[in-house]
Amino acid sequence: MKKLFVAAALLSVFAATKAQNVELIPKAGINISTQSIKGLGNEKARVGIQGGLGVNVHTGLTGFSIQPELNFISKGTSLKTTTGREKLNQNYLELPVLAKYSYGLVYVNAGPYIGLRLGEGDKEKLAYGDTKRFDLGVQMGGGLAIPAGPGKVILDARYSLGLNNIAETSGVNIKNRGIMVSAGYAITL
Repeated sequence: MKKLFVAAALLSVFAATKAQNVELIPKAGINISTQSIKGLGNEKARVGIQGGLGVNVHTGLTGFSIQPELNFISKGTSLKTTTGREKLNQNYLELPVLAKYSYGLVYVNAGPYIGLRLGEGDKEKLAYGDTKRFDLGVQMGGGLAIPAGPGKVILDARYSLGLNNIAETSGVNIKNRGIMVSAGYAITL
């Protein structure tokens, strides 16, 4: 799985360097995440941070581009316990590869992602047991690309849907969910 992650990142960088019209997009924002935990039902959303770098590669087809990204994202959930609410946090390095269609200032995007868990604390291990290092899913959303100076201000919103069970423990089913909101600036290379 680690080799697949590295290969996808290298392929994205190679494709970007060969393209004619490429935009570099540094961005930052928040992630309103939760985890669907089968049989539990008391999960609530928690707010974390996210940020990273996207490379928007125009395909030559009007309005269509491919946008691989490398993002740090804080995921997790808030659980009700006997002592109150407990916030659980898992940090990921994510590589989404999005198909993007732009029409004027507005765009929509969707595509798969692979995430590498960077770490978790003792309370997360206690709550979840062992979890998988990799998360797979899809992201879909849209936004605005507003011309400003030599580039564009990017306002982006997405829904992230984890497709695989990240729990290692038999009989436990945990899937990541989240709404990501970010702002960035697209710089044409």
